[in-house]
Amino acid sequence: MKIADKRNNSIRLGLVGSALALVLVLSVLLPASYAIFTSSHSAQRTIAAYDTEGERFSSNYLLKGDSRDNVRTIYTTDTQLPAVAAVTVCNYQQGRQTLPFQEALSYTLTATLVRYDESTNQYVAVDSAYLSSEGLTGYSVSIASDLTTQTLNSSNLTVSFGGAFVGGTAKSDAYTVSFSANFGANKPNLYLEMVAVPNNARVSTIRAILKPDYRIAGATDYWTGEFQDDSSVTPASYDGYNYLITGTGSGTATVSWDSTKVLLSDVSRDRLLAISGAQQTGSSITFPVDSDTQSRYDLQFYNVNVSTETWAQMSSQVVTFSFS
Repeated sequence: MKIADKRNNSIRLGLVGSALALVLVLSVLLPASYAIFTSSHSAQRTIAAYDTEGERFSSNYLLKGDSRDNVRTIYTTDTQLPAVAAVTVCNYQQGRQTLPFQEALSYTLTATLVRYDESTNQYVAVDSAYLSSEGLTGYSVSIASDLTTQTLNSSNLTVSFGGAFVGGTAKSDAYTVSFSANFGANKPNLYLEMVAVPNNARVSTIRAILKPDYRIAGATDYWTGEFQDDSSVTPASYDGYNYLITGTGSGTATVSWDSTKVLLSDVSRDRLLAISGAQQTGSSITFPVDSDTQSRYDLQFYNVNVSTETWAQMSSQVVTFSFS
């Protein structure tokens, strides 16, 4: 090897060693930071402005994941009347009709009568023998689409529907689910599982357990808003925050935030303002709520300048919620 080559190699090795040393020093000196988790494939340290294509097969009730993690209560305020819900299946993310899935998409929606099994912590399909032994043969659920109505009962435990979407054109299929009135009055161990399976691997299967129940109109109306992040980590350590609004009954909700500390994400803002009757005034949005239509709202806030605030201060000063 020539002397010049040896010198060049020595210089290169010296530069690499210096770079590695710098990385090690920075890794020790830089403080740890936490980030919220989103369903985006973007870096964790950002809140996605819009979820990936996989979110563009959606529903107002059905979600990705295990059905037992998405139990939705459908209320009636009269024990003589059925609990009714309008369940949608869409080819766009909820609240984002202007951005439909760009590919043609079909799906199968299956509805099954199930019970909760305490020994396995699972919802399992029932059979006629179970309904008979538990005295549940008089319970039924009807599901109506634009084309047909099907009924689940002791002799018909599963029904299915088919749907299709044109690529690039927003569409929402609606299914009216009606539980017989005895569900709300007696609250049996009998529920409805709905599963929508798409034919495209780029989007995910969505599921829910629908649980009918009875509530007194007005007296039990109650909505709350709260942070969902790990409270063992200081608020300043997060780049953003997950905030959940949930409740039962109907009324008017208001979420407000200190814009010098946090900023509501564009996606969250657009979802709230898409609600009929919603209004924004400065850093505050007021919107009607009705658990018979929608029982939860997941919001995300960016950290703008949260420093010494505690979680108690985050809930009482930085982001506040009221219901009337």
